Amino acid sequence: LSPSLQTRIYIENSRKESWSLTDEQTMVSCKSTFLSLNSTFLPFWLLGLFNNGSYVILLACAKSISDGGTALVFLALVVPGLTMKLSAPYWFDRVGYNKRLMMSTAFMTTSFMIVGFVSAHTYDSGSETKTKWQLFGVAFASLQCSLGEASLLALAGKYDSCALKSNEAQNDGNKKSGNITAYSSGTGLAGVFGFAWKVILNDWFKLSFSATVVLANVLPVSYWSTYWFYFREELQEKMVMDLREEEDYVLQEGYDEDGEIPVAISETSSLKGRMNGIDDEDGVEMYQNITKERVGEDFVEDDNIDGGTSLEDNPTEQTGAVRHINDNSIPSSSQSYIQSLSTTERLRLVLSLWPYMIPLFTVYAAEYALQAGTWTAIGFPVDEKESRDQFYAYSNWLYQAGVFVSRTSGAFFTAPMWVLWLMPFLQCANLIFFYAVATTHFWYNYTLLIPCFYVGLLGGAVYVNGFTRINLDLPVETREFALSSASVADTFGIVFADSVSLFIQSCLYQANSIDGAAVQCPVGGKN
Repeated sequence: LSPSLQTRIYIENSRKESWSLTDEQTMVSCKSTFLSLNSTFLPFWLLGLFNNGSYVILLACAKSISDGGTALVFLALVVPGLTMKLSAPYWFDRVGYNKRLMMSTAFMTTSFMIVGFVSAHTYDSGSETKTKWQLFGVAFASLQCSLGEASLLALAGKYDSCALKSNEAQNDGNKKSGNITAYSSGTGLAGVFGFAWKVILNDWFKLSFSATVVLANVLPVSYWSTYWFYFREELQEKMVMDLREEEDYVLQEGYDEDGEIPVAISETSSLKGRMNGIDDEDGVEMYQNITKERVGEDFVEDDNIDGGTSLEDNPTEQTGAVRHINDNSIPSSSQSYIQSLSTTERLRLVLSLWPYMIPLFTVYAAEYALQAGTWTAIGFPVDEKESRDQFYAYSNWLYQAGVFVSRTSGAFFTAPMWVLWLMPFLQCANLIFFYAVATTHFWYNYTLLIPCFYVGLLGGAVYVNGFTRINLDLPVETREFALSSASVADTFGIVFADSVSLFIQSCLYQANSIDGAAVQCPVGGKN
């Protein structure tokens, strides 16, 4: 069995073995709640840009925050976010998107304000106190980026699920997750945008570091405005109510010839299609089980469902009276299913996502070890700090460009699982290649920027295809949960790489007789 099929089998086995209204409810939600892909692609793209832009701006400013301890800045940008993502599976279903995105916006603003204003203040006790406060501010950016990423990936998957259910998508054979691609593409451009923000304002226009960071508060304003205008929950609820009136989505109630068995027939054509080929008596029993097991006793506002008043007591029922479904009677299939799981079951569901999380972890670990380890020890010539800094800047620019291109590629194709697993191994090969370059100099000029671009292509491709495959492979009621939960894998990879890269850099400095490594290489003599 393929890894994705194993995951799906696990999830299917954990669900009730009954025919589900999930697809029907999802179709209704698709028609009523969500906008077309053409109107949501740009908003999701902008949200990806704004969400990760704050992270990259502070990453680009790492040396300004702590010149001798950039690794501390990297850790402050990752560890708090890792904690956020680890906790997400156990509370996201109880906190709506409005509140989560509001929290994310507040975290972003707090981060910029703390880092910006603290950097403009002179402390009597020296720069150590300033650095601690700035790292505290950076930690808020980490929380913001992780909370926003986990939430927005799930939201994009929610919209894509509806696109995949629509008749137009089915007729066209379109199985791509356009909104996940849009968000991923935006995060890819955030890398270029963040470094450009620092270079243009701080280096070219000579604005102070404090002003450069404080002016970045335009991002949280744009971030919240984009979400509120297109995706706020209140707008979705209003659209649900409007469409129910327009399409007259109702349940028509009736009884069999003995007047004893309640019958509920959906007026929507898709449910009729699903009932084709089923005898009336079997269909009645099936619908009763569906209503009770999957939706709840309140799905139809009728006490007779459980054997209440007779037909004589309620003559209205004899005519098959039409009633609208209560607005609260169709819960989100994803939310209701996840809320029914225990903590242990949620953990098992997260662990079952290993076919997608292992590639994400591996590719991120390899590429961040490349960035923070091998690329810091390459320069032409290598013994000049300015040359090393120049190559590091150029290599990261090309890397970010590759990430942007490949994360946008999800709009054109979706990689099969074997390709998703192949790409992390290719990235590990890139790590070995650049380590050999840094030690032997067998290829040593600026044409090395070409494979740097290739590193970005692989990293971005695993990201967009990993989350796209989750949204295509898994049942609809687990997709939002899975997208939020699986995003912890890339953060784990970054934390691992940040730790390992300290020793990679140290060993490469030792091999090239360069001073200044933060730790001692575990192999060979001292630096």
